[in-house]
Amino acid sequence: MAKSLYARAEREKATYETGLRRQTYNRIFRHTHHLYRMKRSELAGRLLRSVPHATMLEVGCDAWVSFAEPSGIEPETLICTNIAQRELDMGIAAARDTRLRPDFRLMDAHKLEFPDQHFDVVFGMSILHHLELEVALREVWRVLKPGGLLLFAEPLDNNPVGRLVRRFTPQARTSDERPFRSGDLALIEKYFDCDFHYEQLLSVPAGVVSGLLLTNPDNPLTRLAFRADEKLAQLLPAVGPYYRFVLIAGRPRQTPVCS
Repeated sequence: MAKSLYARAEREKATYETGLRRQTYNRIFRHTHHLYRMKRSELAGRLLRSVPHATMLEVGCDAWVSFAEPSGIEPETLICTNIAQRELDMGIAAARDTRLRPDFRLMDAHKLEFPDQHFDVVFGMSILHHLELEVALREVWRVLKPGGLLLFAEPLDNNPVGRLVRRFTPQARTSDERPFRSGDLALIEKYFDCDFHYEQLLSVPAGVVSGLLLTNPDNPLTRLAFRADEKLAQLLPAVGPYYRFVLIAGRPRQTPVCS
């Protein structure tokens, strides 16, 4: 396991040091997530403000810009980690123009270099699905204080339009990343008592069409799809795993649930 984890981490590092080609992927989806990004930022800010003067860890180095920076919080500590220096450098560059000044550290998320129960908050965006999930979850669980906050936004694999676009844009991702399915969400619940906030179902085809026809991502078509998605998530929660993204908010269980 140790050798395979090391090899996986090195593949991820090498790919990110080279740089992913995500322009086509981002262009296709540029209208699908506009309204949800605003909702996600507001929800993340509210959750983070519930933990004042926190010690915070981001696994990754860009979620703090949309999660922590706009929230008005003043964390006691904000550390951002990444396995690739290129990604850290992008975070460092972003921090030149922001209120918060994170401490950026080169680190493998499979082996976090922090004591047990050290952080009040551990968060990230589109990062857990790059990792050997259970190993990463054990590390996050280990470094979180009892009652601490887990907050991650991750892609889901069951959305048919999202899956189709991923198939035709392989250069936009690493060889090891795997968007989550229901089993992955169940695994997270072994370690954390979670709320899942699903994002983008009808917003995916509507957003793709909107991006082809319109310039402004905030338009009647995307607003209608957003409202429909929100209503469906309330009325039919079982449909949640077929959305394109999920924001996971959780608290560590006292002991992980046995399978």
